[in-house]
Amino acid sequence: MVSWATVAVLAFAGALGAACCVAAARAFFGRRADRVAYRMVGAWAAAFGLTLAACLVAKDAFGVSAAALAAAAACALAFSLLPLAARWQRTRAMAAAVAYVQLHRLSSAPASEGSDAARLDLEMRCARLARSYDLTRREEDVLRLLMEGCTFSEVADELVVSVNTVKSHVRRVYAKMGVAGKQDLLDKALR
Repeated sequence: MVSWATVAVLAFAGALGAACCVAAARAFFGRRADRVAYRMVGAWAAAFGLTLAACLVAKDAFGVSAAALAAAAACALAFSLLPLAARWQRTRAMAAAVAYVQLHRLSSAPASEGSDAARLDLEMRCARLARSYDLTRREEDVLRLLMEGCTFSEVADELVVSVNTVKSHVRRVYAKMGVAGKQDLLDKALR
């Protein structure tokens, strides 16, 4: 005869396994698969694996009732925290996408008097930022190209250096300016 605790363990572990399968199906077969979806598959799989491990340890140490409690606790934590984590990651990804679009808007302006003025204004802002944050000339060039909307590989081509060198310059610019990414850099530069 199967006890209630065994049924509870199987139900909770099965719920986490099903959630993992649903996340995998959305990520691999959905129309809008992205990094967040793939990360959530990993998070659900980790929650499922940890739940199974916790149930086995609790069953060996304290019995089937303790395994049922461990499965219930793990299931409650996973179903409450993982959707919040997905939402937080999607918000961060959306902010990065907005920063990318804003950076590329600067470079996609049509060539006219207004865009020449905008380019001059951008160069003056970069020069001001370079003086304020003690950037080297090369770091100022990297900053200007990033603000124009260039990718790392485009910056590397323009400056005739490797992409890794550009990444090193970008890390130093971020550190000197006290920013965490392109969105922070754009906010600070456009202030």
